[in-house]
Amino acid sequence: MSSWLTRTKQMIGSTLKLPEDLLLDLPRTTWIGSFLLHIENHKGLIRVEKEIISIKVFDGRIIITGNALQIQSMDAEEMVIKGEIDQVEYKRQQGGEKE
Repeated sequence: MSSWLTRTKQMIGSTLKLPEDLLLDLPRTTWIGSFLLHIENHKGLIRVEKEIISIKVFDGRIIITGNALQIQSMDAEEMVIKGEIDQVEYKRQQGGEKE
């Protein structure tokens, strides 16, 4: 997204008092205890294994590590991951970097 478009969306959001994650397509995560993770605004799966799940988001990826991880539900914008979640890491993609 161009910097002009990003600034314009931020200005509109600020004026209308809308959350930035809604306007800028940013991911939103809700971690419940150590067993459930709800992710909004994802762009798809990169890797799914019992110990690691990697998810594509607007400007990078979210990496979840733990044990017995599984996708409980998923649709075009939201997903719920359950299992023994040890770590949630957000890696921002730098310009031209491959996944």
